[in-house]
Amino acid sequence: MHPAVLVPPPNAPPVAPPVAPPAGRSTGAARPGRWTGPGWPITVLLAGYPLWWLLGIDAFLPLALAVPMARQLLRGRTVVLPAGLGWYLLFLCWILLGAALLWTDAPSAVPGGGGPSRLLVFGFRLAWYAACAVVLVWVASSRREHLSDGHVRGLLAWLFLVCTAGGIVGLLYPDLEITSLTEALLPGALRENAFVASLVHAEVADVQWVLGRPEPRPKAPFAFTNTWGSVLSLALVFLVALDRRRRPWLRLAIPALLVVAAWPVVYSLNRGLWVSIAIGAVALVVLRAARGDRRAAVGLALAVIVGVGALLASPLGAIYGDRFENQHSNGRRGQLVATTAASVTTGSPVAGFGTTRDVQGSFASISGAATPDCPACGVPPLGTQGQLWLVLFSQGWVGLGLFLTFVALALARTWRCRTTNETVCTFALLFLLVQLPVYDTLGMSLYIVMVAVGLAARERSERAGALPARRRVDDLGRRLRRAAPVVAVAVLLGALAGAAVAAAPEEPEHRARMLILLTPAPVYLSTGPDRVAAGEDYDPPRNITVDTEAALLISERSLRRASAATGVAVTDLREAVAVVAPPNSEVLELSVDLPDPDQAQTAAAEVASSYLREREAFLLQRRDDLVRRLTRELAALDSGVGGSQTQRQGIAREIDYLETSRPKVGEVIRTMPAVRLPDGSEVPVASGAGLGLLAGVVLVRRPPRRPTRRPTQRPTGRGPLHPQHEEERP
Repeated sequence: MHPAVLVPPPNAPPVAPPVAPPAGRSTGAARPGRWTGPGWPITVLLAGYPLWWLLGIDAFLPLALAVPMARQLLRGRTVVLPAGLGWYLLFLCWILLGAALLWTDAPSAVPGGGGPSRLLVFGFRLAWYAACAVVLVWVASSRREHLSDGHVRGLLAWLFLVCTAGGIVGLLYPDLEITSLTEALLPGALRENAFVASLVHAEVADVQWVLGRPEPRPKAPFAFTNTWGSVLSLALVFLVALDRRRRPWLRLAIPALLVVAAWPVVYSLNRGLWVSIAIGAVALVVLRAARGDRRAAVGLALAVIVGVGALLASPLGAIYGDRFENQHSNGRRGQLVATTAASVTTGSPVAGFGTTRDVQGSFASISGAATPDCPACGVPPLGTQGQLWLVLFSQGWVGLGLFLTFVALALARTWRCRTTNETVCTFALLFLLVQLPVYDTLGMSLYIVMVAVGLAARERSERAGALPARRRVDDLGRRLRRAAPVVAVAVLLGALAGAAVAAAPEEPEHRARMLILLTPAPVYLSTGPDRVAAGEDYDPPRNITVDTEAALLISERSLRRASAATGVAVTDLREAVAVVAPPNSEVLELSVDLPDPDQAQTAAAEVASSYLREREAFLLQRRDDLVRRLTRELAALDSGVGGSQTQRQGIAREIDYLETSRPKVGEVIRTMPAVRLPDGSEVPVASGAGLGLLAGVVLVRRPPRRPTRRPTQRPTGRGPLHPQHEEERP
């Protein structure tokens, strides 16, 4: 990206001076310092970010600093509510609905589980969403003398420098790890929690086999490589927007920094980062051309072309090409997205499931999971690998609609790029939209975007004047108190309607479960070690996988035998039977869901028995096939085709072993009594409450009808009515 482009055009409308402070406040006081004035929270956060990372509190400090920001807002006389904020506040309410769905089973996910850790993750994400709302209103309500545009851009440009330095350290010393102070002080149980450890344990890079060889992917000073790439791209927007007229040295410093940053950017193998920068460069060319500055547009385009050419001609170009030739994660991402969308659409389309869920098995096997030798063999949880899918799975389709509406409305108000703040906000939102499907942007990425939206909202409020852009805090409190009863009643009625739907007459389901231990298949068909030792070619029988066993369990012959013993139709039995497997095990978990508990228990036992008989017959058939093959080989040797006496004796022993051994093919190791399945009433109740919330907000926001009055003539010589006598629209 070329510097000196995120500046207002020559014909940009002038920005109005800051709104005068409320009456009663002194205007002659000295300008507060950056570290002691009202703008200190964001200065402390961004200026000291490397230190907070080393201390292990960088993921929690923005949440803590939201408290003094909120106190400043409540103590102030007026606040600025950015246009479209209501959609984000509704989204926050939708997140709260998810608390009732945290332990609801989701289709295609591991049933049950979660425990306190699921509540911990939910609370952490909710706190981040709330902190982003606070910083949005706080920045929009701040005064320029307390928090100038240039100061904010400088802080985020500094964050770009920190990311660049962290990326270089990650490439040079990828194995560097630091035990942070927070990690050292945590109790052992929390320190061993994978989620907590990722937040407090400082690492500079992840070493991954993306290109078929170990490659370091930088992430300092963040917990994940994708977060590093997202924050770097967003901070780049603020770096380019720095005012170089007052600081001429930036004209050389910024291009030099971009050249240095190209090394960790390319070696990060971060395709989302690459696409963001590429789209940003194209958008900048279009923007300059649209403003009539053809010379700047041509110069920028030439700079981009020369930069890309130099990049591809350097050793970095080979890394870039290798990354696009090794799209190793595309297939898994696509399957995960499809499974996530299908799960939430089937299970809870309105309110989602509150937070993520672990996938049952993997896309390759029902017992598939990550192992120390193959970390990528596992499947990420449903609702990960992109903020878009996290919101969809956690808050449902309605929650996703609320979130995207807020982003779209913010973009609609700034896309004309009439000022520097609008341009910065537009590019930040553009990068966010690019990254939503591939990055988990909740955290510093969304925080930075909210800062950009807040700066643009503050600028609009200054142009509009004190009202209606600025709202009095006490007036907002009165409005909320008036609206609360209506919204509460609507939420209650919606929840009652959902409860009525959940209580509709429906026969309860009972689930019977059995665990079946399989012998390594096929145990008694491995007859070739002697032949391998003798140097002969040996084609052992192909092993039977757990997925093959699962298919055999629900095969037509197995279910027909069980149907005849239980009286349950084959079609009903096929819908009632489910088979899963614990990760990396030789155990099948059979479950049968039927209305009658005794019938479910009997059906589970018969299906298991039928499967074991079917498995025994299948393995016996394989054994007989091998015996016939060995018999033909022995007959060929006896006819003088060749072979030694030792070979004849070895084959004869194999035939004898196969014909006389009948080891067990498997056994039921645990039978669990049939239990009644949860009715899942929390899904319709939470969904009904959410829809009631939307209805209540619509009722509150609906403007009241004004009575028809006869036109009256104003008294001559008098001006219009004072604004305090008119009803202000919400």
